[in-house]
Amino acid sequence: MAQDSVRLNDIVLFAHLGVSPAEREVGQRIHLDLEVSASLEKASQTDALGDTVNYEAIYRTVESVVEVSRHKLLETLAGDLIRQILKDYPVDAVRVRIRKPNVPFAGSLASAEVELARTR
Repeated sequence: MAQDSVRLNDIVLFAHLGVSPAEREVGQRIHLDLEVSASLEKASQTDALGDTVNYEAIYRTVESVVEVSRHKLLETLAGDLIRQILKDYPVDAVRVRIRKPNVPFAGSLASAEVELARTR
């Protein structure tokens, strides 16, 4: 990833995803970390929102993608998020981590997590 980055940490949203139809129907909370890379040099000099990556706008994009998603896999949701952010924002790279704290099997496990990273 490029040297400059903006990170959104521990976004908590409600998603309808999981391998079983019941998981997708009922839904569950997921936790996301998102990092975008872009040159922040101009913003560091101008103090102007228009010269940086608007992280509130990116948050709203993440929120809307998760809200309409109905996937079996965390990987698919992560890919959708990356594609949408690369399409909508002037960033060079995107990294997303998604954690699912309520895994549907017996065992001592805080969460399951996937991480995807893509560049232009």
